[in-house]
Amino acid sequence: MKNTSARDGDEVVQAYLTFPKRAGAPKHALRGFTRIHLRAGESRAVRFVLGDRDLSHVDEAGTRKVAAGAYRISVGGGQPGAGNVDDSFTITGERELPR
Repeated sequence: MKNTSARDGDEVVQAYLTFPKRAGAPKHALRGFTRIHLRAGESRAVRFVLGDRDLSHVDEAGTRKVAAGAYRISVGGGQPGAGNVDDSFTITGERELPR
């Protein structure tokens, strides 16, 4: 994150995950956030660690699982499409998670 203004400020950095298109999967979901203070002109790296539960959703049958497919992660000061930094990754294979 970078504060491009001439004033100090706070930002709530948010991490959203966009799921593969599957029945029951949300379009995207907030998977982490942190508040940081940045001095004028300051830059800082922000790190989010996503585990199995963060990568999962509950399908139409009520089963929580990590589904195979293409995912997108969006990190920044708002929801996806709000000028955030985006990247994508693919998960091969599926795995059910314990309840």
